Amino acid sequence: MKSVVKQETHAVNGDEAVALAVKQADVDVVAAYPITPQTIIVEKLSEYVANHEVETEYVCTESEHSAMAACLAASATEARIFTATASAGLALMHEMLFVTSGCRAPVVMAVANRALSAPLNIHGDHSDAMAERDSGWIQIYAENAQSMTQ
Repeated sequence: MKSVVKQETHAVNGDEAVALAVKQADVDVVAAYPITPQTIIVEKLSEYVANHEVETEYVCTESEHSAMAACLAASATEARIFTATASAGLALMHEMLFVTSGCRAPVVMAVANRALSAPLNIHGDHSDAMAERDSGWIQIYAENAQSMTQ
C-alpha cells in the first residue's frame, strides 16, 4: 500500500520562502539584525517564534557583527544556527566571517544580495558576497526565488 503525502502550495516571496525553509529545518538559534532586503526573513522567523510555531531562540542583536558573534558562540555549543544579512550588513560582519570559518563553526546564513553603497544603492548585485568570497564560506546561489524550492 502506497502512503500518500499531502503537498501544500504556498504563494510566498523569496524572503518568506527562506524563513519557511528555516522553520522546517528546526534551527535552535537565530541571531540577526534586520537590513533591507532581508528584513522579511528575520521578521517572519520572529513571528514563528512568537507564535510558538518553532522552538527556536531568537536573538535580535545590535549589529550584524554581533549577530555573527552570537552565531559563532551558539555554534560552539553544537546548536543548529541561522542568520541572514545583506549589503553593508555583510560587510560589517567581515571580521567575524573569518573567525567563524576559521573555527570551522557550522553556521547557515542567507544573503539577500544587494549592492554595496556609494552612492546609496538598494539594487540587487553580488558586490556584497563577492567582497567576502575569500572568507572561507561556501556560497550557493539561487537564480530566483522559484528555483529555491526545486
